Amino acid sequence: MSKKSKIFSSILKSNRKAISYFYYKYIFLIIIFGCILTGIIFYKLDAHIILFGDTPSALGEYVKTVATGLGGALVILGLWINNRRVAEQTRQNNIAEKGQINTRFKDAATLLGSGNVSSVISGIYALHQIALESSEEDDIQRRYVNIIHDILCTYVRENTDTIINEDTGKEWRVNSEPTIVIQTIMKVLFKNNEFIYSDYMTDLSNCVFEDIDFDNAHFSNVDFTKTKFIRSTAQNCSFTSCYMENSFMDGMDFSDTSFDKVIFDSSHIKNTSFVSATLKECDFWNTIIFNSNFDNTRLNNVDFKDCIFEGDITFNNTILEKYTLEEIRTKSDILTKLTNNI
Repeated sequence: MSKKSKIFSSILKSNRKAISYFYYKYIFLIIIFGCILTGIIFYKLDAHIILFGDTPSALGEYVKTVATGLGGALVILGLWINNRRVAEQTRQNNIAEKGQINTRFKDAATLLGSGNVSSVISGIYALHQIALESSEEDDIQRRYVNIIHDILCTYVRENTDTIINEDTGKEWRVNSEPTIVIQTIMKVLFKNNEFIYSDYMTDLSNCVFEDIDFDNAHFSNVDFTKTKFIRSTAQNCSFTSCYMENSFMDGMDFSDTSFDKVIFDSSHIKNTSFVSATLKECDFWNTIIFNSNFDNTRLNNVDFKDCIFEGDITFNNTILEKYTLEEIRTKSDILTKLTNNI
């Protein structure tokens, strides 16, 4: 670029605002006078005779043509300017909306940190609503979905306390938050029809879920490692690519639930129902299973390798019904690959 071009470009940049103001203020006058001047020039060149012939009405027809062209140009210009104004207004509205979301996010997070149960629940729903709205926006705005997902999961994990018996030294974990709070978080994370959090890996390890209703929930890519499930229901749910290693389950109801690629290794499962469930590509290696029911369960490539079966364990009306528990714990991976799976 030559020195003159650089100087001219610099002048344009430094005076862009003034040029823009002049342009939008006088553009209509510029077009009007430009069209009139062009019409006069072509008139001097006998354009009216060329277009309409050497007749008394030629000049009138020519003037009408110029006026029509001028009117069309002004209409097009007006539409363009109006579109620019609408676009600018939309941009300003988006900026204002983003500012409002920032404020709403801070207010909702503050509610979540309050000690009042109703305020905490309000904060949960407020954050979820922001996530729903943000999920339909651009990539920058969508970041709120991931942030809110992490906040809610962290809230559940951090509100799990460990209690130590001073006499025996025995430790056990309890949830320090009321059940209704945990229930609400589970509802917005896994029972929403929009599935806005399904793309994220969910960490709910080392948590306690007691007396929670998981019915009809959808769990995908969730880490439940070392988590306790006590007297909760998870009927008609779906678990896909989930980790439940070293978990503890007592009094759980997984009836009519689907498990696909779920790992239960080294867990302790007692008094739990898997009636009419579907287990596909699941592992129960080194798991203790006590007084649990697998009746009418569809088993496809399920491995109970080295499981410890205690109490009353039933596999009625399943592909493993005719086998002993010892056979199940040693070769279930082969037995459940059979093509005549129920």
